[in-house]
Amino acid sequence: MADAVPILIGYVDADRRYRFVNRAYETWFGVRREAIEGRTLLEVMGEAAYERVRAHVDGALEGRSLTFEGELTYAGAGLRHVEARYVPDVAPGGAVLGYYVLVTDISARKRAEAELARLLVRERRRALMLDLGRLLREESEVAAIADRACCVLAEQLGVQRAGYAEVDQAGLLTQIIGEWRGEGVQQLVGPPFVLNDFGKPMSDDLRAGVQVVIEDVREDARTRDPATLPAYGALDILAFVAVPLIKAGRLVSYLFVCQEVPRAWSADEVAFVGDVVELIWAAGARARGDAALRQAEETERLLIREIDHRAKNVLAVVQSLVQLTPFVDKRQYVTALSGRIGSLARSHSLLSTARWTGVALQALLEQELEPYNADQEARVALAGPPVLIRAEAAQSLGLVVHELATNASKYGALSVPGGALEVAWAWEDGTLVLDWREAGGPPTTAPIHRGFGSTLIRNAGKQLGATLSHDWRTEGLHCRIALSRGALPGAVGLERPAAVASAAPEAGLRNQRVLVVEDEALVAMELARVLSLAGAQVVGPVGDVAEALELIETSLIDRAVLDVNLGGRMVTPVAKALAERAIPFVYLTGYQEPGLDDGPVLHKPTTPEALVSALANRRAEPV
Repeated sequence: MADAVPILIGYVDADRRYRFVNRAYETWFGVRREAIEGRTLLEVMGEAAYERVRAHVDGALEGRSLTFEGELTYAGAGLRHVEARYVPDVAPGGAVLGYYVLVTDISARKRAEAELARLLVRERRRALMLDLGRLLREESEVAAIADRACCVLAEQLGVQRAGYAEVDQAGLLTQIIGEWRGEGVQQLVGPPFVLNDFGKPMSDDLRAGVQVVIEDVREDARTRDPATLPAYGALDILAFVAVPLIKAGRLVSYLFVCQEVPRAWSADEVAFVGDVVELIWAAGARARGDAALRQAEETERLLIREIDHRAKNVLAVVQSLVQLTPFVDKRQYVTALSGRIGSLARSHSLLSTARWTGVALQALLEQELEPYNADQEARVALAGPPVLIRAEAAQSLGLVVHELATNASKYGALSVPGGALEVAWAWEDGTLVLDWREAGGPPTTAPIHRGFGSTLIRNAGKQLGATLSHDWRTEGLHCRIALSRGALPGAVGLERPAAVASAAPEAGLRNQRVLVVEDEALVAMELARVLSLAGAQVVGPVGDVAEALELIETSLIDRAVLDVNLGGRMVTPVAKALAERAIPFVYLTGYQEPGLDDGPVLHKPTTPEALVSALANRRAEPV
């Protein structure tokens, strides 16, 4: 039994020698268990690891049950983050004969927790950007806008100084027009500065639109010139970030944050500075506008508030699905969660196409049930009059249909060849009634216990104001959904977006070298995983234009997947380089209307089948 589990299980006697270890020790340390049993903890673990747990070993041999959690550097096993439980072996007379130890490697969990913490910080900063945008719209002067933004930026990053500067037409003189500074820090607002006084290589980078990230001005090649260092010394600056704004081909302004001590700046911090400078510029442009522009700002304010509301609602729903979806194993959890989030995304796409006026019921059903008609056997039949589902009801109804379809594909009519599904709807006394009828599948019986899917259907139905009834007939499930609100007769002008083919050709990506260009780390990892499972050899992933162009020059590439926006820069140069070499590619984007016509466009989140199919079917011609 001990050999069957993946954790370390061992017994250590009072002399601190291993008397028993399970097979997992062999995997960790790369030696047979006979080479471990009989040896001391110090000999097996190594001095560094043993000293870290020595107090816990002492406690266990004194008869106490203890738990250790932390990083250990094992001799022969490397660095691991572990949870070790010590259980003393106490004889009837009270003597401690030794202890049992159970060690679990939790490195992967800790990495996932760290990544989740990073993502939460990023999401909090995105929310902060929305709030900051609302605050800046209250100001009518550029200086006041810059001061307010710099205050928020400095508070978030914990810096000594934050400032916003505008640059003259020649790109030589810079003037600080807004700043925040800590206590005792001298003011910079007022007289102009000569940009080159702070290092010509540094100022050349700014004029070229390059973000300048300096961890120590005394060490960086752009600032360590003896003639340059006094300019920084006079201002008590040893580390800084400066993000330029290029408009109409020239440097017009930049935002900077400074520290009086050396500091390593994270990529998220630099990106945050970039987001704020864009916000300052946009708010400043609005402040300089006339009455017509101010009216446009009001419209924009309302739009951003609505987008903020909808985005936070979607995030709240996704968060709830993440927390509530039951976890049986990783494959089941990922499949179930991806399906539910995909259903939300499909409903969101339909609503976006219709400018959030509502969606056609026919289109919503077709989009959710399309995968079950992929074999061209027409297993799904839809029938009913034109109906418009209001925006506030579309996503809930989409989830209900998704859960019913998932259950049908697992246990009902769509789980076997020859099974069929009919969805019909009609108006009865002002109420929209949908009839979901399955036939030709396994005999059905009412479930003894209500699962999460059934609970989700029930709760989503309540949100719709719907009455749901289930009839578990021998020939198949009959579910009746009566919507008392959220539906209107007619759906003129609401059409469903064209679907991407879901069936990939035989061996479409096998041994194909596929370049992945995506700046979001988790998305890039998922793309690489999907393509590898499809038989492709992944090149990259890379997250910026320069790295992608370098790989195109130096690597053999058969196909490519391109994120449209890479850290604020369009991927157009990469697409052009691929087209010049007749290398097929597809775009992957979160924009509903990216404005691209030189390649297929998949919208995030897409399904693995749609990605593989679109990429495998893609052909390219030289431009």
